[in-house]
Amino acid sequence: MAEPVEEARSWLGWLQVGVVVLVVLVGIYFARAPQVPEYDDTPVRGAEAPTVTVVQPTAGARSLTVSLTGGVDARKKVRVQPGSSGQVMDVSASLRSGGTFRAGETLLQIDPADYELRLDRARANLSAAQGRLRKQRDKGAYESAQFRRANPGQDVPPSIARLGPIQRFEGRVQALEADVKLAETRLADTRVSMPFDGTVIVASVAAGERVGPGPVATVFRTGDVEVRAPIATGDLAYLDDPRGRAATVWAGGRRFDAVVTRQSPVLAPKTRLAALFLDFAEGVDNLPMPGTFALVAIPGPAFDNAFLLPDAAHRTDDSVWIVQDGKLERLVPRTLGRTDEGWVVAAFDAGEGVVVGAVPDEQPGLAVVAVAAGDR
Repeated sequence: MAEPVEEARSWLGWLQVGVVVLVVLVGIYFARAPQVPEYDDTPVRGAEAPTVTVVQPTAGARSLTVSLTGGVDARKKVRVQPGSSGQVMDVSASLRSGGTFRAGETLLQIDPADYELRLDRARANLSAAQGRLRKQRDKGAYESAQFRRANPGQDVPPSIARLGPIQRFEGRVQALEADVKLAETRLADTRVSMPFDGTVIVASVAAGERVGPGPVATVFRTGDVEVRAPIATGDLAYLDDPRGRAATVWAGGRRFDAVVTRQSPVLAPKTRLAALFLDFAEGVDNLPMPGTFALVAIPGPAFDNAFLLPDAAHRTDDSVWIVQDGKLERLVPRTLGRTDEGWVVAAFDAGEGVVVGAVPDEQPGLAVVAVAAGDR
């Protein structure tokens, strides 16, 4: 009986030790835990409503200017292609990139010796054929006269009049006359010129080279240039039919008056942009060269019942703040476009005004004090 009693006392002692340790650990935990501040039930004093600057826009007719970037290009590029082949004897100083020339000016001279010989031979063959034709005609006339004396009142047979040989030689003479004209043309083609005043875009020929039927230069008629400007479909829709609209072009450091003459029939496959083509006003000298960068401004039609808002009124997602009954209200107007003066939108009920500038802690329903922009 003594052993069970001692064993029970042993377990009781260990239990007491465990309780003491647990109490110590709990005490340490609560000693290190953060203190919870006492709740202050003192009421917070309400903040004053912030002051905001507003503008009261006026509805009216507003037009936009479509601004585009493009380039000057030759309306028609003409390839200079000699009609005769041979060795180049001389090249005009005008026949180089950027060079200008006059109508009829010799730009290129090909060695004419071979073509002069061909012309001489063609003329000689023609002269010989003409001689044989005269001989046949003379024989026909002589034999016809003999026949009439011997056979008065009878018609001269064609064989006696030599009509067959005469017709053959007449055809031969006509063919040789064509050969002479062709040889003259080939000889004239050794002198290369253009029938108009022009400017050279690119040239690739030098004296001593042999040229064939391929082009040796590309030129354009002086003043025959236009502006090509890509345009987004949205801007094109705003302009409606842009043909005939006046425009202003800045190119080469100068300002030019221009007019839209046509638009591309299809969109560019990569950019999905259309293109407008503009002609410079008549009577303008010293037009920019092809390849010159150009800025284009085209005034568009006016929008009725529209607001012009300052850029400071713009918020995220093209929205604005308006003040309605002393509180902020978010509104998304219909954007019509932008100009240098500001943001053009369809007119709407602006309430006590459209807010411009930043508003601290802005949110719908925030109580504010609206002050007109001119009163601050």
